[in-house]
Amino acid sequence: MLLQWCNLTPFGTSKLTAIRFGSPCRVRSVRIFPTGARPFAAAPDIIARTEPEAFFMDVYFNAHPLQPSSQTDGKPKLKVPNALIPTVIPYAGGQAEFAVNMGADFATRLMIVRGDFETVSMAIYGEPVSEVLPVVTDYEALPLPVTEPTPISPALDLAKSPDPTLLARQLLSLIPDAPPLNLVIRLMFCLKPPNDDWDLPEFPHLYSDLHEEDMDIDLDSAYRCLSRPVADDISPESLLRFAEKVADAISPTDNTRSYFIAGILCRSASQHRQLVRMLVQTIDLERLFDTSSLDEDTVFALLDASTNPDIAQLLDNDWFRSALDSVHSLPATEPEVKRGIRRLTSRFRDWQLFEDALSNPSGNFVAAARFLKDIGSEEKSFGIWLSCMTTYEDLVASLHGGPTLDRGVPGALWDSESTDVSHGDYIGFVKAFIGVACVLAAYAWSDSLPNVNCRERTLGVLRLWQDVPGYREIVNHLLLLRQMTFRLECMTMDNDPPAMSGIHAENIILNLVNEPRCYLSPHFVKCIRSWQPFTLTYISEEERISLDYAAVVAEDGLLSAIEELAKSGSSPLNMDRVRALRVAVVVIQHHIDEESAGDLEVLQTGWKENVYGLFFRAVDLAFEVAEGLKTQFALSVPPPVEKGLLEQFLLLSDQVLRLIACLESFAVTTTRTILCLVDAIYFIFTSTDMVLGNLSYSASVYAAARRAKQACSHVLRILSTSSKADLPKTRSAVVLRTLLQKSQTFNDDPHQQVRRICELFTCLLPNPSDSSESVQKWVSSTLPIILDDLEKLLYALDVDRKCELVSLLITLDNGVLDFGQWFISQELQHMSDLSRFVIEGQAEHVRLMFQQVVDRHIQTIVRLINPSSEHATLCVSNLSAIPGASSAIAETMTALLSAHAYSESLLRLARLLSTDPVFTDASVQLAVALTFIRSVSVPQIHSDVAEAFERAQVALSAIDDAELTHNQLLWEFGHCLSAIVERMDDLQPSDFKAVLSTLSWLCEKLPGPSDLPGLSPDGWDRLCNAFGDKATPEMDELLKAVKGKLTPLPDSFSPTRVIPQTACITIRDLETLLESSAPVPSTPKRKSPAQDVLGLVALSPPTALLRSPAISGLTKMYTKNDFRELRQTPSARQNTSRLPSMHVDEFEFSTSSPIIEPSVIGHPVETFPLGPPFNLAQ
Repeated sequence: MLLQWCNLTPFGTSKLTAIRFGSPCRVRSVRIFPTGARPFAAAPDIIARTEPEAFFMDVYFNAHPLQPSSQTDGKPKLKVPNALIPTVIPYAGGQAEFAVNMGADFATRLMIVRGDFETVSMAIYGEPVSEVLPVVTDYEALPLPVTEPTPISPALDLAKSPDPTLLARQLLSLIPDAPPLNLVIRLMFCLKPPNDDWDLPEFPHLYSDLHEEDMDIDLDSAYRCLSRPVADDISPESLLRFAEKVADAISPTDNTRSYFIAGILCRSASQHRQLVRMLVQTIDLERLFDTSSLDEDTVFALLDASTNPDIAQLLDNDWFRSALDSVHSLPATEPEVKRGIRRLTSRFRDWQLFEDALSNPSGNFVAAARFLKDIGSEEKSFGIWLSCMTTYEDLVASLHGGPTLDRGVPGALWDSESTDVSHGDYIGFVKAFIGVACVLAAYAWSDSLPNVNCRERTLGVLRLWQDVPGYREIVNHLLLLRQMTFRLECMTMDNDPPAMSGIHAENIILNLVNEPRCYLSPHFVKCIRSWQPFTLTYISEEERISLDYAAVVAEDGLLSAIEELAKSGSSPLNMDRVRALRVAVVVIQHHIDEESAGDLEVLQTGWKENVYGLFFRAVDLAFEVAEGLKTQFALSVPPPVEKGLLEQFLLLSDQVLRLIACLESFAVTTTRTILCLVDAIYFIFTSTDMVLGNLSYSASVYAAARRAKQACSHVLRILSTSSKADLPKTRSAVVLRTLLQKSQTFNDDPHQQVRRICELFTCLLPNPSDSSESVQKWVSSTLPIILDDLEKLLYALDVDRKCELVSLLITLDNGVLDFGQWFISQELQHMSDLSRFVIEGQAEHVRLMFQQVVDRHIQTIVRLINPSSEHATLCVSNLSAIPGASSAIAETMTALLSAHAYSESLLRLARLLSTDPVFTDASVQLAVALTFIRSVSVPQIHSDVAEAFERAQVALSAIDDAELTHNQLLWEFGHCLSAIVERMDDLQPSDFKAVLSTLSWLCEKLPGPSDLPGLSPDGWDRLCNAFGDKATPEMDELLKAVKGKLTPLPDSFSPTRVIPQTACITIRDLETLLESSAPVPSTPKRKSPAQDVLGLVALSPPTALLRSPAISGLTKMYTKNDFRELRQTPSARQNTSRLPSMHVDEFEFSTSSPIIEPSVIGHPVETFPLGPPFNLAQ
């Protein structure tokens, strides 16, 4: 709400004015209006007046603390201290609003304003508050905030625009008599007109005069002639004559001819396309460029010239490549020349990839995007490419003919490791790149004039793009061009009075420094270092000092970066320290990537300055970052942290891990180091996974988390590759065991923790497509070592992930260790052990929990032996070869049926066992038959009656008559028929036929008339009538036999229920489940003499009286060591005058203490209560 509208005029030489509020207020924003503005539509007579147009204004708020009501009850009101909170408002003209964040614990009564202004009109917004904060008594659950990204305006979303240059042309239209965009591009990036040309009245329309027929030129004059642009309307004849004169001017004895021709090609690369073609057609380049003429200047001039597709296509031939290879192989060739030759050779290839990707939906889009990154790092190459892309009709047509982008611009496509980039993504990225580049050209032109209006608009657009993923990476990369950095430096040098362009420039730089690669540019470092104290408008002095320190680290080079990385700090990482570390790491990483032996040179540089163990320092730093990330996601309330620190932690962790990957080959890593590094990587991976699973973070945080997550997997894979494979315990085993052991202790959500460990473990396994020798070597050397820990992880995984992981391990094993048979045997053992606890005798929630765990084991076995499984045949053969497998399956199926529990997986197991009779044991066949019969009694299963009875009869027919349990069969059939009576209207004739056939078979096996428990007489009659109605003549005899031998017998029974897939358990039941069942030790109660007359009498054995030779009457005499010798025998120790302490005796003589003895339930219970698929509901 509006708190105050005022026109302030400073008073006296102090230039002070003040606003006093009637009650404590919390100010949210201050809005300043320019002269002539009408702030309120409902009050048109109010007109603002602010003079001058721009000024600085110091604002002081009186800090009025608010007291909670719980602290004011019965206590005198505290005296409020007179504290002033200062801030500075840079007003640069126009209507501007400045946000004020006062927090929830403070308000203000007074606002003091001081500044060098005549008058200012402002509106103050906020709300009045009470001096006592209300006490919150009721908790109201609110959903977490979800940050919805604001879509970018279509006018600024150039990736989806049919003409990506439209925005730049519109910005140029703000300048009176602005030149066309293609001319601006040539002048700003390619030709760089001298200062004298800017003063000429014809500028910028100053063109090269190439059509004079009598002009006699040499190579030098031709080179200087092309310093100005060639007119677009020049005739082809004039261009041809100029090219012929250049060709005639080449002298065989001129040592500078190669340099001048390379320069002419470079300057003509951004000019009229016909000029380039005529030059390369008339000049014999093969005679010019040989091994002796390719010096540094010539190579780099040709590198820029080859950004033109026509020149690149001409030079991409055998003779030129042979010349480049010869120069590159010479020992005397300078490293810079070799680097330029490699880039020139790569540019030929990259142009082909780029043009192919424009029209080919299956092109190499990431490699083509890296071509854009390369040309965007050098100003002249960038200008030539941009000029070609905006003027060459074939390139423009291929770009416009591509698919339309239907989502946001893919961020940092040139740094992407993804392979799922679509053709539309690539075309959108190229359009965005061209659009941003053209806007930068418009900015450079407006700044050179200068034109304030166009410059402010353009900087505002660039600043907005820095907040849009995809555009941000393009803008930040192109702003590091030397010209752009210099212009930003000039914008921030003198900003008094404040200007909107300077404010925009400071914001842009502050966004740039989030990517530490900008410090690799010496021009950007010079910009940061040029700032004087207290001269900036938007960037605070503390921020300036931090940026300056990071710039010093980059400016001093590799040694300073190593010292910064090796510096140990006792305090937690803060924003300033993280920024300096990121710059140090990027300097070291850049040196490693750019130099041929950069990693070794980095280590040697550190050794010269007594900095050893750089790899181990990087490991320690990774652990420090992991600890910082843990505090961000702790369950306790974290301390106040700086804004953006989470994103900086994620970015730093990505950089440090990639540096560790580079230095790992030079370090002698011990097991302790590997353990520490795996711990740090796991904590970082956990933090990134939490970020990616939360919708309340910004897009930049998501991008940082994705990169850090990829770095975690990358470094773990490198660590798992052991260079000493002959060791008994490979490095892979150490890494995997360390990782797997984390699934046995839980610090957060057990389900999420196990899932993360499984994800990391899977990415560390060998690829099945690798050579069979390397895979078998890994299986034989690593898998046996990690098998125990792997078993615990598999036990805790859900069925889907467990089966995926087991399938992958079976593929890798390929019969070397018979991993599949081992796993199935373990599943059968766990299933059999736990099946004893699914029946009566346990608490309800415990019994249900055991049933669910057993059902998970059944699901796993069913998934593995299912014919659709990849290893079904192998798993079935393994199942049949395991001793005791049939009894384990039979006992489990029977136990679930006895507990009146059923599941879909149990029915699927019965189907698989009946389809492919793996076991012929009577117990298995009986369990299968009972499972089919029971399925009809469970309405939630929706089983087919005919199929169930037919399969049950087939299974029962395979059992000898002596092994049939008639009572159990009669009970199952009776209750099954009772369920059929309830759904009789839905049955088909085939169902009645299958039921009657099975009952007839049963009657043949019965010794005499028998009862059918669970079936009422009325239901039996209805069923028999239905049989009669549906029966065929041959079935009448069967019906008569069945009716004569079976009699219904009603009884009460508990219905069979389906095992739920998720467990709903109360917190109290969970506590009971986790409680130890061991009895609490206690001393037995002492009996009274009346209960036991001899209770207080301790009788010694008869032989105790004969041990000492010195016996005198009733008095016993000991000499020398008699006492000690007598006490050595067990019988002597029984002679005591006190009652025995029973619990002490138990503790002393038992194999383990009753206090810590765990209760064993089948499989060791330590992993069972922490299984992941249970959702706890209170």
